[in-house]
Amino acid sequence: MTPVAVLIVVPTTGGPLVVRSLKARPGLPASAAFAQGDYRPLPWSGDYARLAAPGGPLSSLAGATAAHELRLSGSFDAGRSWEVPVCLAHGLLARGHRLVAEPGEADLLLWATGAVDLDLAVLPGDYALLDKIERSRALLDAAPQTPRAVLLPEGPERAAAVSALQALGAPGALNLLPATNVAAALSALTAGGAAEARSAIPASRLRRGPALAAGALALGLAGVALGTVYARPPIAEAPVTAAAGPEPRTGGTAPRTGPSTAAVRAGSSPVAAAPLVRVDELVAPARSSCRRVAFGADPPERRPVPEEADGRLRPTRLAPDLCGLAFRPAAPGGRIEVGPELRTASLPPSALSDGAQAYFLREGARQNLVYAVQAVPEAGAARRLTHALERP
Repeated sequence: MTPVAVLIVVPTTGGPLVVRSLKARPGLPASAAFAQGDYRPLPWSGDYARLAAPGGPLSSLAGATAAHELRLSGSFDAGRSWEVPVCLAHGLLARGHRLVAEPGEADLLLWATGAVDLDLAVLPGDYALLDKIERSRALLDAAPQTPRAVLLPEGPERAAAVSALQALGAPGALNLLPATNVAAALSALTAGGAAEARSAIPASRLRRGPALAAGALALGLAGVALGTVYARPPIAEAPVTAAAGPEPRTGGTAPRTGPSTAAVRAGSSPVAAAPLVRVDELVAPARSSCRRVAFGADPPERRPVPEEADGRLRPTRLAPDLCGLAFRPAAPGGRIEVGPELRTASLPPSALSDGAQAYFLREGARQNLVYAVQAVPEAGAARRLTHALERP
């Protein structure tokens, strides 16, 4: 199939963003998402790292690949419905197509939104489709002759969103992609024999290259309606910090929370002051695995790590079901700083339902280590703890 130039737009409540580039970066420790011109990964970059990790959900589309660098034209702080357009971007790139950053360069405008599960099924939900479509109007008007295809998840606004997109006008019929899973949408875009795919690109658009074969792409515009909150610190900076406060997660099962640990005290007496940081072991539940936990298929069990002595937590055994550790400030306004020894051995941090930062251990980094975690309250002195991970 002749490569097609594809523009993928990520609309948000603040206006549409554009996927400016997606490229392999073997030098990165994990895939990461950035705003254009910024060296700091976006707050949800940790989720993107797990999505694109070797053996992760995206490997079913593109196979085992090196780490990737994803760049958007701007930034947003929260959400999950970037997942469908980003998955489609990976799938299109793996099939030899090009991503472009300007409407005038595009043979294809791809408009897609939604969160995915472990198997890349598109999750139904309320994605504020009408709001995102309205905010995309100016961008759509900038490329009135570029055909479009759309993926809209099932939800309360889907029918109205289809009508709204049709009213904006585009050459030919609006190409609606299957909203069941990412693989089905890619097949509709790239599979040979689909009449709408063969006829979607007008001849005037094909002057950039040879005419498409029978397996040409159906054309469209991609966008994202932001859903749940995933607040995450930049992984490129040290130390990593986690702010206090709840970070609700939707579109999946929230982790079960248990009692947290009083890990830092104001003095050696256990009743001297309230704790400053709570530390939990994240353990795979029965009949599950750390891989399923890390990719959000199953919630982890959380086991509090007690303070063994002043300034030192009880060592944690590197048992096969130990998936990682979670940290949360005990007081509003506080933050946590985690040492580089644990960060190097872990995937980029992700937020749990109560605002704790989860560090899931890399499969190849399960070795003895000692790291420090520091609780920094909004007011008062910071306290430092050490914690050892030990082989059984």
